[in-house]
Amino acid sequence: MELKYTDLYRGMDIHEGDVIDVASDLAGIMLYCKKKGLEFNADHLIDSLKETVGENGTVLIRTFNWDFCKGISFDIKRSVSRVGALGNVALRRDDFVRTAHPIYSWMVWGKLTDELIRYDNKSAFGKDTPFDLLYMYNAKQLSLGNIDGDSCTQLHHSEAVCEVPYRFDKSYTGEYTDRDGHTDVRTYSMHVRPYNLKVAVHTFHEGDDYRLVESLGIARKMMYDDTLRCLVFDLHGMQDFIVDDIKNNNGKRMVFIDGKPGIMHPEIDYSKMEF
Repeated sequence: MELKYTDLYRGMDIHEGDVIDVASDLAGIMLYCKKKGLEFNADHLIDSLKETVGENGTVLIRTFNWDFCKGISFDIKRSVSRVGALGNVALRRDDFVRTAHPIYSWMVWGKLTDELIRYDNKSAFGKDTPFDLLYMYNAKQLSLGNIDGDSCTQLHHSEAVCEVPYRFDKSYTGEYTDRDGHTDVRTYSMHVRPYNLKVAVHTFHEGDDYRLVESLGIARKMMYDDTLRCLVFDLHGMQDFIVDDIKNNNGKRMVFIDGKPGIMHPEIDYSKMEF
């Protein structure tokens, strides 16, 4: 018997017309299915997500890849996802199209596809990027499986919006092959942390941090047999929460700098950081 895919996100407030940013741990889902004696098909999972949000909704599946930062050429149709196998499944499908940024891209299907693929942002996380659209359209991040941390990448967009001093927009140049097969040399950037500073951001999938965002109505979690975790974030609400913390609370709820909560500390001189 095959897994009923909607069971993975039942009760997770995913509805017709939603915009969903999907992160996944297929290995964890497949292990869960094996223990349950269920068959699993990644394409059927994608079909289930499409059917759930319908033609008025949009499905984004992550195909993030940091090879461009290492000088490796990027091909929008062929460069694989480094953040899970589901993106590579979507990469082989004709009903999904990839957004343009060579480091932070998604395979997308649905109502907002044309709007998403028109983005030609050079910055990964700054303004006028798909992260703006996720915020504007009240998108939901659906994390399926036991992903390391919570993968709430909207946090980095919030950092860019607030121009936090512990990140710098670093440029990378390399060969880029577009949808038409044309190759040229392009430059893109990513918000990076300094080499000589220890930065740790909170994850919001467990403990007091999760209970806080759950109480605010911007996160929901379900566990299956105490082994498989599924999580939903309201990305508009999460960004507002993080931006407010940065601006009004020195970022104490979302970041540790050299082991200390918060962004600004008298002993830290950000002008001497090495990016």
